[in-house]
Amino acid sequence: MTSVLPDRGAGPDMFAPRSPAAGAYGILGLCAEELRTRGLAYSAAAVTYRDPSSGRHRALASSGYDARVLEFLLDDFVADRNLFGIIREASGVPVFWQNVPRFEQVEMVTDVLRPSGYAEGASVALGFSGREVTGLLHMSFADSGVVDRVREVVAASSAACSRVVGDQVALDRVHLSPREIQVLQLVARGAGNVEIAEELFVSRRTVATHLENIFVKTGTNSRVQAAVRAAKWGLIES
Repeated sequence: MTSVLPDRGAGPDMFAPRSPAAGAYGILGLCAEELRTRGLAYSAAAVTYRDPSSGRHRALASSGYDARVLEFLLDDFVADRNLFGIIREASGVPVFWQNVPRFEQVEMVTDVLRPSGYAEGASVALGFSGREVTGLLHMSFADSGVVDRVREVVAASSAACSRVVGDQVALDRVHLSPREIQVLQLVARGAGNVEIAEELFVSRRTVATHLENIFVKTGTNSRVQAAVRAAKWGLIES
C-alpha cells in the first residue's frame, strides 16, 4: 500500500530519516502531496502514540489542528469506549465518520469537530500491544464527499506511520544513560573499544559493559546494529 505515496528514492528507511517524529512529519507531508496530485487535500492530520510510562496518548506529529482539537484527540477521543472500541476492532483499517453509527450526533463532533470546519474524517489504529492501541493516525477533511477518493492514501499513510510509531514506543522504553549515548556516538564514528576507553577515561572492561547494556536496551546484538538503530531514533548523530 505504501507505493501510493510519492517515492523519494530514499530506500526502505525513507519514512524514518532521523527520528520517529521527523519520520511522522515526513509521511504527513508525502500524504498531503499525493492528495494534491489528486485534486484533494486534508484540512488537518496527526500521528499519536501511547506513552508506555504514562499510558496517555501524545502527539508525534500534527498539522492543521488547533490546540483544542488536538487535546480532544489525545484525551476525550481515546476515553470514548464506544468510538475508540470501533477503531481498535477495525485493526488497522481506516474508519471514516460515515462508518460510525450516529457519529454525527456525538457531542464531540457537534461541539469540537464541526465547529472547527471538519465535515469528514478518518482514524486508524497503527499498532497494538495486547489490547492497547499503541498509535493512531487522524485525518480531517473539509469536504464530506471525499471518502472513496482518499481511502487508499489514508491506508498507505497509516501503514508507513505504524513503523515510526513502533520506533517511538521502542525508543521510550530504551532509557540509555548519557554515558551509553557517548559510547554509541563514538561507535558510530568508527572507534574501537580501546579508543573509546581512552576518549572517556575509563577501562576497556567498562566500555564492554556499556556495550552489553546497550545491546540489551536497543534489542541488537552488534555494534553496527546498535549505532544504526540509535541514529534512526535520533539518539546520536549519524
